[in-house]
Amino acid sequence: MKPVFVDTSGWYDLLFLGAPKHDGIVKLMQLPGTTLVTSTYVLDELVALVLARSDHSAAVRAGAHIRSAAEVRVEHPDATEELRAWALFLDRPDKTYTLTDCLSFVMMRRLKIDAAIATDDHFRQEGFVVLP
Repeated sequence: MKPVFVDTSGWYDLLFLGAPKHDGIVKLMQLPGTTLVTSTYVLDELVALVLARSDHSAAVRAGAHIRSAAEVRVEHPDATEELRAWALFLDRPDKTYTLTDCLSFVMMRRLKIDAAIATDDHFRQEGFVVLP
């Protein structure tokens, strides 16, 4: 399977039993040879989300799970990608994208990743395949 980008919403639904797309995301992530790609921005957004919805220990567990998983590659944006993301954010006033979403799109294009595990339509609106 080709590398798949995992958005904050995908991680959240994976980590929390009972989340709307939990079962589908678990099945996807268990496919042999799956490489999951995410970014430091997504990791930051996830830790902040879990902290807001739960507590510090849950946020630590979520971050540690991703950072220690062998099948996960955490990408670090460079300054040029951050500028491109900011430009994209400014260019999409009609969308509800976050800056993290925009950076994810920029990084996915650089890495030639065409699919994302996400629970919203933002990635689809930018032309990516959304799983599950």
